[in-house]
Amino acid sequence: MTEKNPEAVTYPHQAFSGKYRGYVLALLTLGYVFNFVDRQVMTILLEPIKAEFGASDAQMGLLSGLAFALFYATLGIPVARLADRWSRRNVLAISMATWSVVTALCSTASSFMQLALLRVGVGIGEAGGTPPSQSLITDYFPPERRALAQGVFAIAPNIGILVGLFGGALIAEALGWRSVFLVFGVPGVLLSLLLYLTVKEPARVASDPSDRSLWSAMGGIARLPGFLWIAAGVGFAGISGYGLGVWSPSFLVRVHGMSLVDAGLWLGLIGVFGGGLGTILSGALVDRLARRDPHWQLWVPAIGCLIALPTQLAFLLWPETAVFELGGSVLPVALLFMGLSAVFASSWIAPSYAAVQNLVPPYWRTQASALLLLAINLVGMGCGPLVVGVLSDELSAAGVNSLRYALAITVSTCVLGAFCYWRGSGFYARGMTSANPETLR
Repeated sequence: MTEKNPEAVTYPHQAFSGKYRGYVLALLTLGYVFNFVDRQVMTILLEPIKAEFGASDAQMGLLSGLAFALFYATLGIPVARLADRWSRRNVLAISMATWSVVTALCSTASSFMQLALLRVGVGIGEAGGTPPSQSLITDYFPPERRALAQGVFAIAPNIGILVGLFGGALIAEALGWRSVFLVFGVPGVLLSLLLYLTVKEPARVASDPSDRSLWSAMGGIARLPGFLWIAAGVGFAGISGYGLGVWSPSFLVRVHGMSLVDAGLWLGLIGVFGGGLGTILSGALVDRLARRDPHWQLWVPAIGCLIALPTQLAFLLWPETAVFELGGSVLPVALLFMGLSAVFASSWIAPSYAAVQNLVPPYWRTQASALLLLAINLVGMGCGPLVVGVLSDELSAAGVNSLRYALAITVSTCVLGAFCYWRGSGFYARGMTSANPETLR
């Protein structure tokens, strides 16, 4: 039973049973897993693709970052506008089918340029993925449970990292890198059909009569208390996170001599357990602390960014000669620091999404999510891997250590992210104190 007595429904989340809300959250999270696998798979394939096409680190940074992120981030805004005005479920289902088909087509690329264009196509398809999902979650769950629900949803990238890195490495080793795109692309088409047939669109709140254009909506969202500071925070945190995330497998292969499969396995496990733990805990912690003081919604991400930096630097700078044995395998000690850093480096994700969803009125939620993702993906995903690649090429005189030093420089941007979160916390707290009750539905 998913529907309740309409006369007893005041807010959208009251129309659905707890079990059905859980089902929808699980399905949206699974869709986000596929979303992230299809974008993350490039990370584990950087070395074989670079070898086949004779590309530079800067070119691979462009392929894994900006080529995807530019269209993914910018098209997310008009697509989100469509979702807010039409159907979030339908936009999500169409987008999922599109990115899955184009991912499968990446297996046919015969040149670097063809693969780059297909990755642009994946980015276009994925533009309608995350914002509608976050908006649906906000309507399905009450305010006091949103950060935790967003935290469950935000654990999907961590699962996607494991599936993409380890699964992708195994498939690439056995069948070649082209088969990876085919294997990961097809299931998303089936999931898009299941989502379309079983997920209900919650009742919509009428839009503001003054909200006549996309530009007026963007201007209204940008003026929300603390929004621009949150966007800047996720952007700088994203440069650090995506730069490290995309290039870590190559770093372990080049500097520590690990095989592609071993690097994919251990980084994937770290992403699932370390990153997943940090994402869930930060969401639950914010739900608890922000009830008493709204500042904690952004203080938690700021503290997490500051703690993450020294552990990330330890991962990158720890001597490659330091190793330990586990289950018969010889592993670099540096992996221990990567596992620790994953817990804290992921603590900004769920609180940031939930903060923006808390600030905006219901009819702007998908568009607000898209604007936040514009900062995360255009700045973080678009610039992070590219900056690492360019710096690595410039520091090529250092040999394999060029990537080590390039990463160490790039992850330091998380300090700027922490400052933005701290600076925006006061604006956010004042905004929540004076919020219109309609916003908190």
